[in-house]
Amino acid sequence: MLSMSFRLTARFLLPSAFCLLPLLSGCTLLGAGAQMLPPPTIQAQYKKLAGEKVGVMVWADRGMRIEWEFLQLDLANSIQSKLQETAAPKDKNKDLKPGAPPKAAVKELQGTTFPVLPRSIMRFQQEHPEIDGQAISEVAPRLGGLTRLIYVEVEDYTTRPDGGVELFRGDAKVTLRVVEIDPASGTAKVAYEENDVTASFPPKSPKEGRPSLGDRRVYVGLIDALAAEICKRFVPYEEEP
Repeated sequence: MLSMSFRLTARFLLPSAFCLLPLLSGCTLLGAGAQMLPPPTIQAQYKKLAGEKVGVMVWADRGMRIEWEFLQLDLANSIQSKLQETAAPKDKNKDLKPGAPPKAAVKELQGTTFPVLPRSIMRFQQEHPEIDGQAISEVAPRLGGLTRLIYVEVEDYTTRPDGGVELFRGDAKVTLRVVEIDPASGTAKVAYEENDVTASFPPKSPKEGRPSLGDRRVYVGLIDALAAEICKRFVPYEEEP
């Protein structure tokens, strides 16, 4: 036989539970609606590339250059090509009439040009090893033809966690600077700087790495991931869920 206290508790709790059902359904609907909303847009952190003549320089120490001979050139090419594609996407420009100005996808890159190829900048670095000991604000005006220089210092670049033999995961960390150059006066200044810009490959890979990927595949994937992460500083993008 039920005790009096239990019968009283049941008497009051059961109606309350039924009253909560519509509220729970409403919460479920709100949750589903939130999932349907587009991800928030993250604004560019540096917005002064529009209408400028931009170049990309990548620096890496001697040890990394020995292990990854084309690291500097590959990363610079990837950064520049991603920005060029965003500035003048092919799908928006394929039907343009000859001589018509390209249509930019985002206002942050309206009128942006890239007059100096990364391999030319790389050649300058090789021919002038003394610049390794100079401030980038002193070096940038010597490149010629640029008003902005995206300068990347590679601090770490690995394809195997802790030097493992059989497990692969790419991790990179760089310092990013944007140098504003005044061609008329021949002076320059660092207008934007960010330390510890990181990227990894494959996405969401465990820290200990994955087997059977190989150094070359991870190297190429990490170059692409790192370039994409750097380019996020210059254009708006949707936050990943």
